[in-house]
Amino acid sequence: MSASAVQGLAARGITKSFAQQVLHGIGIEVAPGELVAITGPSGAGKTTFCRILAGLERPDAGTVTLGGRDLQGVPPQQRRVALMFESYALYPHLTVRGNALSPLEAPGGRLGPAAAAARVDEVLELLEIRHLGERLPGALSGGQKQRVALARLLVQAPDLYILDEPISHLDAKLRHKLRGEIRRRLAAQDAPTVWSTPDGMEALSVGDRVVVIDGGRIEQVGTPEDIWLRPASARVAKLLGDPPMNLIEGALARENGTLFFTRRDLRLALPPALARAAEQAVGGSAILGVRPDGIAFAAPDTPGAVGAEIYSNEPFGKHAIVTLDLGALLAKAKTSMATAAALANGAGDGIGRPVGLVFPNDGLTLFDGTTGRALPGN
Repeated sequence: MSASAVQGLAARGITKSFAQQVLHGIGIEVAPGELVAITGPSGAGKTTFCRILAGLERPDAGTVTLGGRDLQGVPPQQRRVALMFESYALYPHLTVRGNALSPLEAPGGRLGPAAAAARVDEVLELLEIRHLGERLPGALSGGQKQRVALARLLVQAPDLYILDEPISHLDAKLRHKLRGEIRRRLAAQDAPTVWSTPDGMEALSVGDRVVVIDGGRIEQVGTPEDIWLRPASARVAKLLGDPPMNLIEGALARENGTLFFTRRDLRLALPPALARAAEQAVGGSAILGVRPDGIAFAAPDTPGAVGAEIYSNEPFGKHAIVTLDLGALLAKAKTSMATAAALANGAGDGIGRPVGLVFPNDGLTLFDGTTGRALPGN
């Protein structure tokens, strides 16, 4: 066990079943001051794992230690864990200010009345809800309620922070602003932080490290750069990106000493790095991952280009998403507004227009067609 794990959070071999098994022996380590983001689809087990860390659920097997202290049998109120619930769990009879102040007024609170009030004012101002201080939860919108729950967490100085989808109900502008502000505030604390979110891009933006979980199993743990550039499986690739990586099922074949990825009319010579990774999988099924922002456009008859037709063309201001029909398969390309306008060629959005696609060498990943795991050497 590392020294940082002893001083921070260490969860090992956590297993949990309800009607069926939800968690399959998973674990994480979070050092003091580190923020680990957990991401995965709905139903992956993220909330159950957070509740186990907080002591609201008991694992069927596994251990949780915090600051070197074994938390088995320790009730939630004695764990010094600040948990923000996905469901908010506000006190309906308390005002916004009263809800935010409540953990500081609980037995064992370490701040005097004046210091507690000042901290609440500071956090409410940060979250842009100080003007709502005397309102009851019933008079708030969903986004405002979420910020009250967040304020109740941020006023505390616990041994562990757990945030379960803390900004999911905020509008995009406020979400982007607060993401950085919350990240900055938590980074200044000594406590480890676990941030759970189904949004893979949010996880990459806030986490010092990211844990990708699916079906109650950990798919990958790494830095945001590791997760983004080297997804360990097709499942990880599907969860990350806006839009996520295109996944094309096909096969690997060798012709005249050259390795190809093939699928119906698609026949792509593999660049050297991918060819080395594919050596042991020739003749078997494979999944080719293609990053949307790595696809370039060319004339339909360009040598080496993949033929396609424009299925849809969506401008988003700073970029555009072009969906392409490759024949019983849709793929997405993320490109500039100027390129999207040129593809439309003054005729609506260019739907049905034939184009050529060029896949760059550094925007491709190969996954095993059976296991979905990235081929070694990618």
